[in-house]
Amino acid sequence: MKRAVILHLSLLFIAMLPLTSAQFPSNNEWEFGWETEVEPSYDLALDGEKWRIEDTLVFFVDNPRVNDLSLTIVVEFDDDVEFIETSFEESITVNAQSNETFSIELTTSDADEVRSHSPSDKIGVKVTAEENAAGAPVSPKEIEADLNVPRYHKLLPEISLSVSSVDAGTWVEETLLLNNMGNSVDAASKIEAEIRSCPLLDMEGLESGEDTQIQPTDVNGNVGMEVTFRIAPSTAHPTKTCEVTIIVTSEGNGLERSTSFSIDIDASGGEQDSNTGDTGSSSSNSGSDSDGSSALPALGPQTLFVLIGIVAHLRRNRLDVD
Repeated sequence: MKRAVILHLSLLFIAMLPLTSAQFPSNNEWEFGWETEVEPSYDLALDGEKWRIEDTLVFFVDNPRVNDLSLTIVVEFDDDVEFIETSFEESITVNAQSNETFSIELTTSDADEVRSHSPSDKIGVKVTAEENAAGAPVSPKEIEADLNVPRYHKLLPEISLSVSSVDAGTWVEETLLLNNMGNSVDAASKIEAEIRSCPLLDMEGLESGEDTQIQPTDVNGNVGMEVTFRIAPSTAHPTKTCEVTIIVTSEGNGLERSTSFSIDIDASGGEQDSNTGDTGSSSSNSGSDSDGSSALPALGPQTLFVLIGIVAHLRRNRLDVD
């Protein structure tokens, strides 16, 4: 009877072992991962007008234990990335048998550094969580992600006229400057001129600036692209001030941006400012100026003396006859 009791107690103890193991899990059973969807990569929230990043990454820790879990958090970026600043809790506590989330705030303060970072270059980030356990060291856990600075296109046209007026029937060359103030290669898919109330005025040569790649201006020494065009009023153009708007369409995002200027057209052919660009005539209207004198040839002095002599001789012969 005694042996039977001992056998039953032994079986009961063995049956309780899995339950005991479930109640007291090993120290490595807590889980650590991304709450934010970072696969295959994550596009950061970018304000392209101010070139500023403000975003948040969220990770979770799942603690199935019956005791709280204390962790030390470390966030690291690739060695060549220094323009992203982080704010997060370096020491966290996860309550027993709970799943909790924690945030990593990402910000930037140097607009030039943000714009200079190529969207093609991914930014690697690694987050390490290490348990604060007394006694033997516990291996830390890591999660990683690739971050992207989104592409932002901003093609800006600019004109600074070298002249203020153009004579009707002539032309003057001016320059349109296209500045790529985005962070990736762009081009002008279309360049158009909108001219108000001056149908006899033409803008010639703007299309020469279309479909040409422009690197980001002021990044790695890059400069904007210059497009030479002509302002050409016809010979019949009246004296008038014309308003012109140059509209440029970005190939990168399809947005239109414009710049405007005014130009005076002089129908009388008045003299232009001496500090002008290249000018020319669209037609030749030159000819001999009339001063009101006779079109007959003038008599030279020798011819005049001969004529006087002939008249005198004829008069003398006439007197002799009388």
